Amino acid sequence: MQREHNCTGHVVWINGAFGSGKTTTAQLLVNAVPGSVLVDPEEVGTLLRDVLQPVAPVRDFQQWGAWRELVAATLNSVVRELPEVGPGLVVVPQTISNDEYWSEIVSALDPGCRITAVALQVSADEHRRRVAEDTSEPGALRWRLGGFEQFRSASWITTAFTCIETTDLGPAEVADAVRALLSDEIG
Repeated sequence: MQREHNCTGHVVWINGAFGSGKTTTAQLLVNAVPGSVLVDPEEVGTLLRDVLQPVAPVRDFQQWGAWRELVAATLNSVVRELPEVGPGLVVVPQTISNDEYWSEIVSALDPGCRITAVALQVSADEHRRRVAEDTSEPGALRWRLGGFEQFRSASWITTAFTCIETTDLGPAEVADAVRALLSDEIG
């Protein structure tokens, strides 16, 4: 049986500069919290890129209103499908540095859906080191380095998200810091 449209789930959005460790943190969190799931909005962007880029080209898929609408709809649908027992965590690793886009997504979530917004902060030198050593997506180096300053200059993030300084932390420590924010719900 699906949940009512008054959501009782919990979205944990992990924001951060491209290459800051969002996906690694999200995967560690999902592995540590039984019944939680990972939803990657990049997949929505990939779907739309194939459909819309030829007819409505953009530099970044987040510019499409369809991306923002589908991300919110996907999160709502996934939360409704989760069993009513357990934490009902939907973990989302996605850089977002445009406050209007963030507001649009959050306002489209079902009423009652709890959101914990976390931003991973990292120094410029450490960020450069991390993305240079990443072997999973070596072709993304320029994109990740190029977006770093845009993310850091988005001052609204420090008020909309709980910031975690990760420069001197390893992946497990970052995941533990996020889990600590959720400790009341996940035990």
